[in-house]
Amino acid sequence: MMLLRSHSSRSNCLRCDAHVPADFRRVHGDEEDRAHRCPECDSWVRICEGSAAGKDVVTPDPQTSPARNAGEPWDGGLSG
Repeated sequence: MMLLRSHSSRSNCLRCDAHVPADFRRVHGDEEDRAHRCPECDSWVRICEGSAAGKDVVTPDPQTSPARNAGEPWDGGLSG
């Protein structure tokens, strides 16, 4: 279930409420520059496929398929 907080601003991810820079929203977000997912709550592969723009993508979600992260548990942060 996606939680949308009423206090969220345009500069926050619609999924996890993390701050998302304007450049990220412009490049990866939807037509209104909103980020539906961000690097805090999704993988870069999925973001590049369109998940941040709210599109359904073929790559499994790391939140529901933890094995997609090389067997490491997903902790919600940036990898690296």
